[in-house]
Amino acid sequence: MTFLEAYAKFGPDTIAVAKALDIKENEADRLINARLNCSYAERLHARRIKRIAYAGKEPFQMAEWSK
Repeated sequence: MTFLEAYAKFGPDTIAVAKALDIKENEADRLINARLNCSYAERLHARRIKRIAYAGKEPFQMAEWSK
């Protein structure tokens, strides 16, 4: 079983992930923290790109004259 499979099955439960992967609990905790930090960074980056791309305007906004 890979880490991502164990994480998908057990979530952020360090004890269950450690048992599934046959590793120490602190190592499982480190892997889970790295995964959570990565997903948080990806969300921040996506939100930043969205702000830059639309410059505060909603995407696909109808023009005033077409209403």
